[in-house]
Order: sequence, then C-alpha cells, then structure tokens
Amino acid sequence: MDKLLTIVVPTYNMERYLDNCLKSLLISEGLDQVEVLIINDGSRDSSSDIAKYYIEQYPNVFSLIEKENGNYGSCINRGIKEASGKYIKILDADDSFDTDSFSKFLHFLNGTDADLIISSFWIVNSEGEMIKRIDYKFKNGITMPFSNVCSTELFRNNIQMHAVTYRLSILRDLNYRQTEGISYTDQQWICIPMIGIKTVAFIDEPVYKYLVGRDGQTMDLSVKARSIGQIAKCSIGMIQMYESYKPSRCDSNLLVYLHARILYYAKEVYVSCFSRYDKETKDILNDYDSRFKEASPELYSKIESKETTSIAGIPYLKLWRNNRTMSSFAIGIASSVYLHILKMKRKFSMTNDSMSMTHGN
Repeated sequence: MDKLLTIVVPTYNMERYLDNCLKSLLISEGLDQVEVLIINDGSRDSSSDIAKYYIEQYPNVFSLIEKENGNYGSCINRGIKEASGKYIKILDADDSFDTDSFSKFLHFLNGTDADLIISSFWIVNSEGEMIKRIDYKFKNGITMPFSNVCSTELFRNNIQMHAVTYRLSILRDLNYRQTEGISYTDQQWICIPMIGIKTVAFIDEPVYKYLVGRDGQTMDLSVKARSIGQIAKCSIGMIQMYESYKPSRCDSNLLVYLHARILYYAKEVYVSCFSRYDKETKDILNDYDSRFKEASPELYSKIESKETTSIAGIPYLKLWRNNRTMSSFAIGIASSVYLHILKMKRKFSMTNDSMSMTHGN
C-alpha cells in the first residue's frame, strides 16, 4: 500500500550513529504510514546489519537498498525512484528525529495537502545536547501560496534541508535528480525543487535533530577547505538545473528566491578559492568561472554586481574577472577580510535563541 511519508536515510560508514537515527523514528501510533528507505552507499562497516535488525522488527516500515558508492546525490536519486509516500523527507544517518515531534508531524501530514511542509528543527552537539532551536514562525498549521513567502529575506537566507518535506509528485514531475559523485548536494535539495511548489504549510514542531561537531562532517571548515572542487561541481549542477527546469514565465518572487540561493552558493565557491588561491584553486576557479558563464550568462553577470559580491564597496569579483593576474597577496587579504566578516555574522547568529520568521496578515 502507498505510504503517507517516505523517509530517505543515506548512509555511508555510519554504524556509530545509525541505530540512534532509526530508533528515533519509532513512534507509538501511525508508524504503518511511514516508509523508511535506508540507502547503504557501499559502506564497509556494520550499517547493513543495523538496518536489517530494524527490518526484522518492522518489515512493513524499514527497507534496505544496497548500492555501490556514488556519494550523497546518488542516494537521494535512488530514494526518489523507490519512494511510495505522498511526501518525502531526507534524514541523514548521523542525525535523528525528535520522536514526540515526529508523531505530531505525521498527524499534521494527514491533514494537509500542501506541496511543501516547513517544520522547526534542533541543532544538537556530539553529546546529544540541544543547543539551538530553529523556528520559522509563520502561523502554525497555516497553508499559504508559496509566492507569498519564498522571497522574504529570512526564508530565502535561512531555509535548510532539515526543515523541508516535499510532496513526492513535485520531484517526479520535474524529473529532479541531484548531482552524483560529490557531497554538499543538500544545497540543490533546498533550491531546484522549489520551482514546482505552489503551496506551503508550516508546523511549529522541531522534527529534525541536526548534529554538529562530528569529526569528518562535510560542514566542518577543514573538510570544506579540502572539498572546493566538489562544492564547485555542486554549484554548477544547481545552475544547470535552474536553466533546465525553470518555466518560461517564472513567478518574480520565486526568481528572487532561486537567484538568492544559487548566488549565495556560487559566492561561496569564489571566496573559498580566493582564500587559498594556490595553483590548484586557481585552476578550479578558472574552470568554474568559465562553466558558470556558459551555463547561465544571466546569473554570471548578476553575481559580479556590487550588491552581490563586494567588500567595503569594492566589487572584488568583477575586478578579478577583469584582471586575473591580480596578486595572490591582494586576493588573500581581501578574502581574509570577507571570511572574518562571515565568521562574525555566524557567531552573532548563534548567540540568538532562534531564527524566527514573521508574516503580516
């Protein structure tokens, strides 16, 4: 029978976390409406054995899909292909759900027909302590036209994959596929599928518990510094999908959202390359810039504007494009200043109790 919700759990060598992840889904009522697809991406640890234990206990809920390693995007693509739920949500194997909130969330799904569901989530540390709750404070339970909210500053700047649940048919109608063979494609997940969204509903329940501080985590700054090539490839994939999937007459508010997400991530590629600016990153940067221009002349021109990429009013990206022999020293100084500003902004953000959103009636 078709399910109400498919949860896709990509896992690669996550034996330390997977049991806690799957156990967090064991609600007392309504579990039969849930389908959990554990996508084992060629793990060499005991991830499969952990998954099989849950399948033995709950054969109508949990399923294991074994595949060769293809990285994060390939797991999501396989999950979309195999899913039978009305809605689909991603749960990374090192994260978990708040079980009580998940039960309420499932009840909420039974009463909505929105294309997109946005829920609150927790940020937790490696000791399992909840250190910050992220809220999107629209009126709880309300369903709204997506165009009314997607271009608001807090929505377009702060939405994360942990908050997002899609109607499965939206992804299939778009023939949506994430870039394979790389990490960081969660950025594509919160961008391209929005093209098909007409309605959005909000529930003030912190369903997802996002773990931060794990060694080797892709969002760790040292890991990201070694993964500039993957980030660049992910960004190009977003740009190409945007050009392929966007309708000929795109809602202006939706365009604001899409451009903000794509340019924010593209900007991260440039800054990451500038921050090192050695032979390897120069090559990555030149290749990325060339592919960006080919993929979307519109966005390529937009990102070099003073409003998008500047430090103290100086459009550093435009200057680099016009003079690629700029010294490594000059670029290093500029990018260091920019990165320091970013770190200060993030530190300030983390001191707040929560990120909130408001909307006028």
